[in-house]
Amino acid sequence: ALIDIASRADMGLCASKDEEDLHNEKLERELRQARKADKKIHKLLLLGAGQSGKSTVFKQMTSLYGEGFSEAERKSYKSIIHGNVMEGIQMLVRQADLRYEEDKKADFMISKALGKEKEMVLEARPHKGDIGEELAEAIDKLWKDNAIRATYNVRTEFQLNDSTNYYLDRILVLGKQGYIPDEADVMRSRARTTGVIEQSFVIEDNKFTIFDVGGQRSERKKWIHCFDGVSAVLFVCAISGYNKVLFEDGHTNRIVEALQLFGEICNSRWFATSSMILFMNKRDLFEEEIMRTPITVCPALEQYDGPEDDYHETTAFITDVFEAQNKTSKQIYPHLTCATDRDNVNKVFGDIKDTIMQKGLADAGLAPSGI
Repeated sequence: ALIDIASRADMGLCASKDEEDLHNEKLERELRQARKADKKIHKLLLLGAGQSGKSTVFKQMTSLYGEGFSEAERKSYKSIIHGNVMEGIQMLVRQADLRYEEDKKADFMISKALGKEKEMVLEARPHKGDIGEELAEAIDKLWKDNAIRATYNVRTEFQLNDSTNYYLDRILVLGKQGYIPDEADVMRSRARTTGVIEQSFVIEDNKFTIFDVGGQRSERKKWIHCFDGVSAVLFVCAISGYNKVLFEDGHTNRIVEALQLFGEICNSRWFATSSMILFMNKRDLFEEEIMRTPITVCPALEQYDGPEDDYHETTAFITDVFEAQNKTSKQIYPHLTCATDRDNVNKVFGDIKDTIMQKGLADAGLAPSGI
């Protein structure tokens, strides 16, 4: 009887072990399939310094290739947009007052007839409630004031969101009851990115996942979590920032910061096998800026000796300066972009997609290398 019991116990242990082996084999098979599927996904990492336009590129990708923005999602941007408007107009009013008080220049004296509107705007809290029609009218009157326009013209001397004029030109629309942001409004909204945001989409049966991470210095330590198996780095630089300083420290030139960061990323071992795509962003604002200020005001661009207001010459020089940061044998793929321009982003990403696909074939030994 004892032998029979022991025999049955051994059989039970064997059965249990067989079940465990089968379970482990199933898990390993699922993991292999998951790894294989993961390799088929092209991972794109959006990197760049703060205020470069990375998040706008990300939103355009979502609009073009993802599910777009539903009405509910667009509604959720209303408070961000209204906050951007209030921050912008309050900054302009305070900077106008500061310049008039310090320099006594009549150009910066806000009309005394707008005293009530000025008080209303300065007392409003940027992120408390919506902008109603009355406040919108007050903002509109101030925006049309010559002193505010004169202050806007010296905006490189202080921190002002690039979309400020776009929103202020539309303020009466933005302040209407029942206002729902359209996609153009959403694209121009500015909210600091914290952490990592991702979006997946399929183009012509090719799967892509794009990651947007915070660009401010305090956010960059979080990038490390995105580095595994990246197909391409999309480095975004606002070339219009050549005459502006960082929001973070108030003195470092934005192009100088972008060049240093690009050099670190381009030469990093983490991206040894990743395609390096350079977005020379905000080309539209850059074209306006060079009509007023030469690019030689930027310490990193002071060697430029071509025509000051020539868009093609200046952008070619800046591209060369960025490419000179590359100490590896990999090729850099530069593109002049305007992230708020849907057609431009669509065309540029079409070129990028082809580059990534060709590199994937080359890595698999199915196409010429050197991509």
